[in-house]
Amino acid sequence: MADWFGFLLEGLWTTLLLVVLSTVLTFALAVPLAVWRISPRRSVRALSGTFVEIFRSIPLPVLLAALYFGFGPKLKGLGLDAFELVVIAIVLNESAYIAEVFKGLLRSVPIGQWQAAASLGMRRWQALRLVILPRLRRPALPHAVNGFIYIVKGSALASIITVPELTLHANQLMIETFRPLEVYALVGVIYLAINIPVSYLGRLAEGGRARRGSRRAAAEPVAPVVGG
Repeated sequence: MADWFGFLLEGLWTTLLLVVLSTVLTFALAVPLAVWRISPRRSVRALSGTFVEIFRSIPLPVLLAALYFGFGPKLKGLGLDAFELVVIAIVLNESAYIAEVFKGLLRSVPIGQWQAAASLGMRRWQALRLVILPRLRRPALPHAVNGFIYIVKGSALASIITVPELTLHANQLMIETFRPLEVYALVGVIYLAINIPVSYLGRLAEGGRARRGSRRAAAEPVAPVVGG
């Protein structure tokens, strides 16, 4: 079993690198996409909406197969290997989902906050950066954690195009040992060891922010009621 774990650990490092890179790029694309989805310019809304609808509607395995088997030869000419194609597929697919979630959060911001920022002379991008987006950190946190977990699970599809990540190592180990139940049970435990702590830390951070918000609200003075 120790030999198994050592072999799987080789694939785990590739999985972690794939997940970290995909997560950073996914959120780097999802945030501006969400902002563009509520742009006052119709053309910007239309282009970003088309992007979201296309890549949200295509299943990740289909998108991955299309990039690797369909466009792979041409993309290899640009210096892109299988690992980078997996990152591209995950980012395109997951950023479309998360952008729609973030768009909903942006639309939930009361119009008064936008008006208050405008009254201070802020441009729209300044209001977003300094007022609106900071206020959305807490409500966005559960969605960010869910997005990370989906990316971790989606990284297993990299084995389809022979990226040497955790699942591909598990497949190879299963073929060598003919013990699929034990091998995939161990792999499942490894995936749980990645996702459960992240989920717990997300709930912990969300609860901490909620408690701090409650304390601030309790500390604020209450305006006296003027009776008639």
